Amino acid sequence: MNENGFVAYLKQTKTPERSIKGYAHSTQIYATFLKEHRQNSDIDEASPQDMADFVNWGRHELPNIYHALWGIKAYYHFAGLEELECSTSEWMEKIQNETRRLGEFPGVDKTAVKKLKLLGISTASQLLNAGKTKEDWSALAKKSGASLESIVELVKLSNIARLPGLKRIRGRLFYETGLDTLQKIAEKSPEEICKLIAAYVVKSGYDGIPPTLYEAESAVKIAQFLISKESS
Repeated sequence: MNENGFVAYLKQTKTPERSIKGYAHSTQIYATFLKEHRQNSDIDEASPQDMADFVNWGRHELPNIYHALWGIKAYYHFAGLEELECSTSEWMEKIQNETRRLGEFPGVDKTAVKKLKLLGISTASQLLNAGKTKEDWSALAKKSGASLESIVELVKLSNIARLPGLKRIRGRLFYETGLDTLQKIAEKSPEEICKLIAAYVVKSGYDGIPPTLYEAESAVKIAQFLISKESS
């Protein structure tokens, strides 16, 4: 692990001193975990399975596993280890979706949200687990009494919420622009995404800000990673 280089990189990017200390501490925690539990203290050589094991361990042993992952993700971005960066990001969004209420998504059918809640489905994570296929969507609509259209919309918003930064207004912007699946996002260039959403905001007057090029690059990269992982 290139800790000195990482700290220098964070300073160069004007990361606050407090955050630098926190990020460095997170990478040290991960390195210690790997040494004690995986016989490997070099996080540069960790695997996605190591990350999964770390998250499961950290849920019980750390004050906030999500905060720890911020630093690790920043390190992998600095080190140019894209697969490990994407794997860390995937876990961060998975953790967020475990508590993200369906009613938090702007513009959704609140009646459908209430009907799904009666089935024990109130978070994005729970809906993704229950609605993995089109057949599942139809079954949920029939069982809950919500419209199929509302179910599909909630599933799509929950799915794109697996990408960093696509939660409330920003996630809605992607959805309204037609970028409502991981596949559609993965097939676009970051430049195309920025241009499409900017044009939609101007045309519709939607109260939202288009993503920056960096944010669009991150969305495309993680979408491609998730699709590749799920198809392998």
